[in-house]
Amino acid sequence: MRQRVVNASLPLQVLSAAPTSATALSLAVFLWLAAVAWLRPLSLPDEGRYVGVALEMLWSGNWLEPTLDTLPYFHKPPLFYWLTSASIGTFGINAWAARLGSLLAATACAVSLHQFLWRWAGRAHARAALLALVTTPFFYGGAQFANMDMLVAACISGTILCGAHAVLNASDARPSRPALAGAYAFAALGLLAKGLIGIVIPAIVIGIWLLSLGRAWMILRLVWLPGMALFAVIGLPWFLLMQARFPGFFEYFFVHHHFERFAVQGFNNPRPFWFLVAVFAALTLPWSAFLVGAARAGAYSEAGSRSRVRFRR
Repeated sequence: MRQRVVNASLPLQVLSAAPTSATALSLAVFLWLAAVAWLRPLSLPDEGRYVGVALEMLWSGNWLEPTLDTLPYFHKPPLFYWLTSASIGTFGINAWAARLGSLLAATACAVSLHQFLWRWAGRAHARAALLALVTTPFFYGGAQFANMDMLVAACISGTILCGAHAVLNASDARPSRPALAGAYAFAALGLLAKGLIGIVIPAIVIGIWLLSLGRAWMILRLVWLPGMALFAVIGLPWFLLMQARFPGFFEYFFVHHHFERFAVQGFNNPRPFWFLVAVFAALTLPWSAFLVGAARAGAYSEAGSRSRVRFRR
């Protein structure tokens, strides 16, 4: 038992050294996140339900229409089911294979953040951010949970990081086209992962960031017709096909599941306004304890920068 514990800690020791090779780093992150992913059975109802849909997809051979108990199941888009069906078909029916999609998504999310920060903020910031992320209980647990959340989080992160890289690497006020293409591609995958939040959240984050930088004009530069075409090619065919086969699909998926069910009183057991803030703070300990100090330091730094700009003028 002692040897097993020591071996499980080795990936974290490798992470603390932050290997420069993206392959080595990805392997270390994956091994750390997957260390105990096989210990517990699938939880009910969420993991059992979504993996059940993936199993039906695999057994039926119908990779287009998700079903639950043989009935069409359109609560969520199909990307998670596709990945999980492929994983179970390759590695067998077990908890580890069922969670492989989430593990790979979390690994990609963490490594992408590290590489982005290494490029734009330096090695120290990249290492600190990576260690904080992979040791956050919320992130670590989400990486070992078979549902859409980590998958869409990775797509959202990819969209934001590619969009930020496109802006920061702009030439003659024109965003970097390869990075911008990546942002549109990840946004399309986010749509296939969990719906409109794969588009809306990155747009809000990037928009607020550009406004805070005083570069609101860059928002229009990010609207790129080839990128929109790429988004359409990746993200829209499945939705259009489902609407053609099931005429009420758009209303059910977009109107009901994106808007109506959030407006009713009984959705997800309503909580006081502070509940999610408190839960998030608890699930991100110990790092959430540093947020207040970090925000204060950032505010002082921003104020100092503005003062220096006024002094130079």
